Amino acid sequence: MANSTAALMNLSGAMDLIGKSQNPLTPLYEAITNSLESISQRDYPDDEPPQITISMKFTGLLDEIKKLQEIEIVDNGVGFTSDSYSRFVEFFDKSKGYDNKGTGRLQFLHRFEKIRIESVYEDEGKKFKRECLCSIRQFVQNEQNNECDEDTEFLTKVCLSTPSLNSEESTFFNDLELGQLLQEIKNQFLLRFYLDTQKEGLVMPQISIVFEKNGREIARQSLEANDILVPESTGEIFVPYVKIVNAHADKIEWAPIKDKNENIKWAHFKIPEDDLRKNGVYLCSKDMPVKELTFRQIKKDESVDKHRYLTAFYGDVLDKPENVSDTVDSFKFPSKKETETQVHDLYFDENEEFLFFEDIKDQVNSAMPSIYEKLFKLQENQIKDIESIAKAHGIPLVIALKAKINLTDNEEVITKKIFTEQATRLAEKGYKAKMLYESLSELNPTADDYQEELENKTIELSALIEEQNKEELSRYILRREMVAGVLKKILEEKLDYQTQPRPKGKNRDKEGLVHDLIFKRKSTDSSVLNDLWILNEEFLHFEGCSELEIRQIKDSSGKKLLENIPEGKIEELGLKTDRRPDIFLFAEEGKCVLVELKAPDVDLSDHLNQMTKYCNLIANYSQKFDRFYCYLIGEKINPSVDLPGDYVETVNGDWLKSDLPIRSFDKNRDIIASSQIEVIQLSSIYSRAHRRNKSFADKLGLPDLLTEGS
Repeated sequence: MANSTAALMNLSGAMDLIGKSQNPLTPLYEAITNSLESISQRDYPDDEPPQITISMKFTGLLDEIKKLQEIEIVDNGVGFTSDSYSRFVEFFDKSKGYDNKGTGRLQFLHRFEKIRIESVYEDEGKKFKRECLCSIRQFVQNEQNNECDEDTEFLTKVCLSTPSLNSEESTFFNDLELGQLLQEIKNQFLLRFYLDTQKEGLVMPQISIVFEKNGREIARQSLEANDILVPESTGEIFVPYVKIVNAHADKIEWAPIKDKNENIKWAHFKIPEDDLRKNGVYLCSKDMPVKELTFRQIKKDESVDKHRYLTAFYGDVLDKPENVSDTVDSFKFPSKKETETQVHDLYFDENEEFLFFEDIKDQVNSAMPSIYEKLFKLQENQIKDIESIAKAHGIPLVIALKAKINLTDNEEVITKKIFTEQATRLAEKGYKAKMLYESLSELNPTADDYQEELENKTIELSALIEEQNKEELSRYILRREMVAGVLKKILEEKLDYQTQPRPKGKNRDKEGLVHDLIFKRKSTDSSVLNDLWILNEEFLHFEGCSELEIRQIKDSSGKKLLENIPEGKIEELGLKTDRRPDIFLFAEEGKCVLVELKAPDVDLSDHLNQMTKYCNLIANYSQKFDRFYCYLIGEKINPSVDLPGDYVETVNGDWLKSDLPIRSFDKNRDIIASSQIEVIQLSSIYSRAHRRNKSFADKLGLPDLLTEGS
């Protein structure tokens, strides 16, 4: 006989009080939880295994489109007995056991307007079939409860229909795939399934998931007992209760209460990456995840050896209803920070004992290094690799560590990601710097605040440079000063190489000391590390070589410097194509640099014409060079006596002879190019380098290391 039963609390008020859970699968999880509890209360015959069947019923005219119509959950547990039914119709009833809050069915109504229940149960040796309908207008209606045949099988069917979903929730369900749902259920109940297998006499039910569309089954998968994962490791933590030391003291201190703490266990699962979307660490209630904890050391999407990890913390204190929110998606432990704001209130009880949520998280944090020991070790090793790669390529570590690098990335992938990160950062900074430079048009040198405005823009631009870049620049300047210092010691003959006895028959290579200091002899690539800056900063950007025969010199495209000269012409003119310039550099188009280095005790006046021969040969039998810059470098020279009168002193105290014509080798003797020769003393090079280095060092605020004068 149909009748109507009203809930013992206003339904609308209950739904306002208990908000909707954020997870759209919460109604399904609630129904599965009820089925598991019902199954745990029944003694099964040998020929009937426990079962749960979940049917996701969709509609849709097109093959690729489906729309959720109903969710049906069927189990063969003890069913809706009189006791369980009375608790079902009364909200907030906590007599059910299992630490339930008595509010789960409200999650049904937050997303589905109707709930149909059909249940076969046993009472005093007789079988009954209970049916009812619940809706958001009236909680229980059309209730029927009739006796049925003794051979009627135990069954409880809960149908959630008429979905009331927002657009985001509709998209979630309509796009949901069967394999995805199976894995979501498996991960949600992972801890509970494992713990149930450890309980004597409790059998893991077979869980089947069926997808139907327009009344026809389109897919089915099952979760069996042998699918349940065993944790890779387990353990426990202890969280102490605390009480305030002195409520009247200015500084608030908390002291642990002797022998009073909560035992929280943990289980650490290693799961194939295809079965777990993200790594996670959870506080669980009733053996299911409630609160996810965040750890920066563990990237959510990271996988190691094609596995991810889920760590669950669980215990009696986490199961207590008073410690869990009504929506069962957060915990309600007191906050130490909030409690401390109340300590000096008149009614604060200084004898009260607290279990703070911060202390729970602290103890979890303390356990993490040992739980994730293997992962953390891999991370430590990878950071060392990243540091090494970043250093090798001159990329600041602070940038390299921001790259999204996975533990499974090899050296090549890591290098690419670091360079990509650097390029992104440089692009961002480059744009900001460009905007700053464009704002220079706003400055007015005649304004009273011009210098102040210019300084502000300088500071703003400087802020775009990473601190590590400034450190790199400091090291760069210090290295340059050390090079200059070595040159000074060469001139003073204070290097150990110069002062220590040489093996018999082996002379000291005086010129080689200077040469190798500036640009290693027999080098074919000037892009490698050299110290040509000591002569001229521009020289660092030119391609070139050192001590190669003129006929062997090639540019970056592989084209030889000299053309193929007939042997007869070489003999006729006495050309020396095997001569070796100490340093040859390709400058701008049609221009080149020639450097001759001499030992400090070599008289430079004896070599004034050496480079003229190079210039004549190259100008006549090479790519079209029409300008030659020649440098004769050494120490021993008396300009007043040794140099012709057409040498003039430069502002740096060196001596320059410019606009020397270079003529063709034919009878016409046309001027085809020009050259200049500059004679520079090594001591002058040292003094200028030292002054430049010290100027930079002063600006960078380096320690007073560059104190030696010229």
